[in-house]
Amino acid sequence: MLVNVYYLAVLNMAMFIGLFFILMNRTDYVYEYKFEVKYVLTSIALFFIIIRALSFGTISLEEILRMFLALYLICKIFYKINTRKSVIILGIYSLIYILVESSIFWFLQISLNRLDYLLEMTLVINFIIFFVSIYFFYMFQKIYKNKKYYLYIILITTINLLVILIINKSFTDAGVLYDMALKNNIDFYYVSDLFIFSAIIKDTFPYLLFIVNILLISIFINSIKSEKEKVKAEFVNEKLDMQYKYYLTVKESQEKMKKVYHDMNNHMENIKSLKNSSEDVDKYINNIEDEVKNNKKIYNTGNVLLDIIFHEKSKICMENNIDFKIGIDFSKCEFVEMIDISSIFSNLIDNAIEACNKIDDNNIEEYITLKSTFIKGYYVIICENSKNNKIIVKNNKIFTSKKDKFFHGIGIESIKSSIKKYNGELKIKDSKYKFIATIYIPVE
Repeated sequence: MLVNVYYLAVLNMAMFIGLFFILMNRTDYVYEYKFEVKYVLTSIALFFIIIRALSFGTISLEEILRMFLALYLICKIFYKINTRKSVIILGIYSLIYILVESSIFWFLQISLNRLDYLLEMTLVINFIIFFVSIYFFYMFQKIYKNKKYYLYIILITTINLLVILIINKSFTDAGVLYDMALKNNIDFYYVSDLFIFSAIIKDTFPYLLFIVNILLISIFINSIKSEKEKVKAEFVNEKLDMQYKYYLTVKESQEKMKKVYHDMNNHMENIKSLKNSSEDVDKYINNIEDEVKNNKKIYNTGNVLLDIIFHEKSKICMENNIDFKIGIDFSKCEFVEMIDISSIFSNLIDNAIEACNKIDDNNIEEYITLKSTFIKGYYVIICENSKNNKIIVKNNKIFTSKKDKFFHGIGIESIKSSIKKYNGELKIKDSKYKFIATIYIPVE
């Protein structure tokens, strides 16, 4: 029997090392083996580590050190991984293996009446769990990345259930031992103390676990919210950065536009010189008209970047047959940073364009009107657009029935984030066919 246990323990260590090789190859680490001294010596060392075996259920410090040594040699010699990364990899893998293998062993021991094939079943179940996990490694990695806090909650709950199960089992065994001592007239002083202690643990420990679980779950839930806010902020900043860079690149186009109007007299002189060729004159005039038509929207808001934004958005509105009206004077708002100008006005207009494009009633005029004014120490921006899609406005937030709820309304959040820097405020008003967003920014 002991020989059989030893061989199973050797198989356990061999499986521990073998599965690690499979995991490393699965995660695209490059394996290297040559008939050189260091490779041969490492192979011999791994062989001796394997035959020293790995016990089940309870693992000694010596066995843990052997597990660490085996994986460290594999990482350094066969995969050329640096020390810091090797320690992280071997630590995570070893601890997970110990946790899973020990959990399976004790669960089977507690739940099964017959223990004839306990070690064999532990090995088989452990192998299946690890092999499947390694095979679907990238899928599990993606799930962990997106749902790691939920997985932590599940893991903590599972461990706590196992602890409660073990406590109940220990209490039951202590009761059996206590009964045996009574029936056989054995001095049961120590047994009595053990039984009382087990009863106290059984009655109080689950409640302590419950309290700890509530605290941990609360922490994880807050972490989930923080993580979502962090991702949302990164997304908003990335979007703003892209918009800002784009508007700076079209500044050259704006300069070209001004040059066209400035040089109009020169164009007229050229036309007069071609008066003897009517065909050439018509062609030349048509080219000028096309260029002027494409650049006819010139805005003078007092801010170059804002002029560019309006010019670009006006072209989109023209393509979508949206009446785009602007009445903005931004000359007294030099304190607003360029990135925030991009955030506020780009998102206001983008949301309005999206609402207009969703209108499916030909009787509703598609329009966007932007105007501003100064009222009692506030710079007030009003953006009004037509709509007929249903939205829900609650606590000055927009809610939707869309599947992608995470990114919907991110434009509004971006606007709020920008105006918050200037102690500003956003008010939203919604009716059946009209949506109005009003921004209040304090000014000196």
